[in-house]
Amino acid sequence: MQVCTPIDIEDALRIDLAAHMPGNRFFAPPIPPDLKAGDVLIERVGGARVCPASHEYDVSVDCYAADDADAVLLSNAVQGLLTSLPLLETETQYSNANAGTPYSNFDPRAQQLSRQTFRATVTCPGNRINF
Repeated sequence: MQVCTPIDIEDALRIDLAAHMPGNRFFAPPIPPDLKAGDVLIERVGGARVCPASHEYDVSVDCYAADDADAVLLSNAVQGLLTSLPLLETETQYSNANAGTPYSNFDPRAQQLSRQTFRATVTCPGNRINF
């Protein structure tokens, strides 16, 4: 019998997205103290087991930019890339990736930056536990 546990999806997405967008910085919480335009914060907000070997992860993605127009461009690029992960060569084997449309979401922790947020759901294998 194969038993799998969830993976660190924040770290997996951070690595896989950064590999295809090397000009941007990708983080998992907490928000970095040196947050700047072009940064992307990925946070797991839920999920479920799909089968004994795979899990589905709900994530919230925050894209920061100098102004609203650049935040829209960045969030659209990240959303498009994230939904393409099952088709790309990545460290993690994604079997599914869906995302909502980004929306403006003021962040009081980073008032000097514009933020766009979207939610996504990705499915991938878990970590095997050997007995």
